[in-house]
Amino acid sequence: MRTVVRGLLLAGVLATGLPAALSTTAPAAAEAGTGAAARTAGDYDLGTIRSSRKHSGHAKAKLWITSFSEKHFQAYGSLYDLDRHPGHCASIRAEFHYLKGGSGRSPERRFCASYGRSRTGYLLESRGEIRRVDLRICVADGRRGPVSHCRTETIRDEDLAW
Repeated sequence: MRTVVRGLLLAGVLATGLPAALSTTAPAAAEAGTGAAARTAGDYDLGTIRSSRKHSGHAKAKLWITSFSEKHFQAYGSLYDLDRHPGHCASIRAEFHYLKGGSGRSPERRFCASYGRSRTGYLLESRGEIRRVDLRICVADGRRGPVSHCRTETIRDEDLAW
């Protein structure tokens, strides 16, 4: 997906010049986050999910998902580290429950705020069609330490039929 975004930026630069390319393509990529899927009309905005609070803050994620009928389901958005301690990070992971049985986990994504940056993009993608996804957001101790103060949000296709 990064290659596609880079290709779009490069094509925009070649066709219209740098300022025009940044004004049209970059906001969409920045809104979805680095490496995240481009938002389409069929995607669902599920708002914000938060971890439980730790003594000085919490983690939160802005969440967008694709349709459950997609061959590869995607959850994407922005991940925020809202814990004031420098050694704490925000962590998000998805567990996918597949239509044909079994489950699988996405790689964990972590973000540790530093130098005034408040968010980073994330993309969690399944390897096939799913019936349910469990998104787990936590506060993590550093980039490799254990996670705590987690909250899990379960999303099913029937939950989206508003």
